[in-house]
Amino acid sequence: MLTSDCYITDCWEQLKAGDQGALSVIYQHHYNGLINYGYKICGDKDAANDCFIKVLLKLWDTRSTLPQVTNLRSYLMTCLRHEIIHELKLADDQQQKLKKFYSLHNPVEHPYEDIIIRLQTDLVLKKKLTKALQHLSAREKELLQLKFYEDLDYDEIALRCNITKRTAYNIIHAALKRLKVELCTSHLTVAELYPALVLGLMFLAV
Repeated sequence: MLTSDCYITDCWEQLKAGDQGALSVIYQHHYNGLINYGYKICGDKDAANDCFIKVLLKLWDTRSTLPQVTNLRSYLMTCLRHEIIHELKLADDQQQKLKKFYSLHNPVEHPYEDIIIRLQTDLVLKKKLTKALQHLSAREKELLQLKFYEDLDYDEIALRCNITKRTAYNIIHAALKRLKVELCTSHLTVAELYPALVLGLMFLAV
């Protein structure tokens, strides 16, 4: 039995009051319309679904500070649009990071796309990357991900991990040195080394 618009408005107030069941009602009532709307933006229903779920989780996490809304559907559409745009920007940022690493260390030897395709499809190389990363401590991998995957600077890393800036630099420097030794024993060229490190950190983040 379909819920009325009035009942959905009541559910929004119940959600703000901490009623988890109200969130489920909102999800069921708006799912089809929101997923279709998201698909029109990004062309991917799975991505639209993931973003809608993230929106709902954020609504629950911020329920005590949610605003009054007169048009819930419009509000959810705005939230979903922002979430999809955010995810699209994140994906583009990761590609730009890989391009930046490649251009800094050898901009002419190989086309960027060729290196990325090779790194993503070479199973032997993936195994070597995994093995190399296993030589690092959990702390080293955490800081490398913050530096190269999340693109934080050393001040931000120090604040996030409750350590000094110098300590953050030393940990990352030592980890990179160890990784270079491990990866330089493979069939990687110097030009491919840094893109490989970034891609390896992406494997860890998946």
